[in-house]
Amino acid sequence: MHLEKLDLNLLVVIDALLRTSSVTVAAAELNLTQSAVSSALKRARAHFEDEILFYDGQKMSPTPFGQSIAGIIPEMVMRLRALSRMRATTDLVSLNRQFTVIASDYVAAVFLSSVSKRLSSEAPGVSLAVVPFSEDSMDRFNRGKIDFMIGPSFWSGPDLNRAAVFEDGFKCVVCKSNPVCKTGLTLEGFLNAPHVVTNFFVGHGKSHFENWLDEQNFNIKIAASLPSFVVLPHYISGTANISTIHTRLLKQIEHLEDLVHIDPPCDIPPLTEYLTWKDHQEFDVEARLLRNFMLEIAETM
Repeated sequence: MHLEKLDLNLLVVIDALLRTSSVTVAAAELNLTQSAVSSALKRARAHFEDEILFYDGQKMSPTPFGQSIAGIIPEMVMRLRALSRMRATTDLVSLNRQFTVIASDYVAAVFLSSVSKRLSSEAPGVSLAVVPFSEDSMDRFNRGKIDFMIGPSFWSGPDLNRAAVFEDGFKCVVCKSNPVCKTGLTLEGFLNAPHVVTNFFVGHGKSHFENWLDEQNFNIKIAASLPSFVVLPHYISGTANISTIHTRLLKQIEHLEDLVHIDPPCDIPPLTEYLTWKDHQEFDVEARLLRNFMLEIAETM
């Protein structure tokens, strides 16, 4: 078997088929026709001299050989994608590429907005596509189809590379008419108040704040659970609700005159956001340039 006889694009198709167990789903993911995927599978079978996948009722199942390569091909495909993007590039100024980053709207507002502003003047050919945390985006990141992820340490596994971007504290936001503005916020009052929190609907779906509550064995009443940090204050106005938000987000609510922020009644450990990337990205010179650019900006925060 000679490498020159293997079309490396076949590995991309086999990777999708082994993950999805479906020609239809794999074709949609790869933006190919079903006949093109079936043709690629036929060619791969001829090359490897194995069926690789076979129909088992309504879905496809891997042969023993298919199972043996299922753990190898994803990493190979990620490295091939990184290799295909490699250029003799030494600076961001000459780049013309869009990078995709998984991040919350909080990180997009307080950090990535600064990155985008700097890019617009220093590297106008580079753009950012920010996508939210979801099962799909996390899967794409793990397969090397998304460049970066920015989030707390509990979002990234031990097999990922990461660097701290910034740290942030917490404040409680309440409506001006809330009695705690005059009486003060006690721990008992804090725990008994209705809270507005975030929920990313990925894995356990909890934020840094909610994880801290669990660690303290604190139970709170949830008035609303939202997939966004930035809209939280709008669920506070005119209510007795409390929202515990990141200090850096306070600038986003300065224009809301009926809201005020107060200190939490106890110490909440600060949150550290991390820039995270996969090993294969070490081969991607362009991604490394942007990574260093973002970390340079992070040092100024």
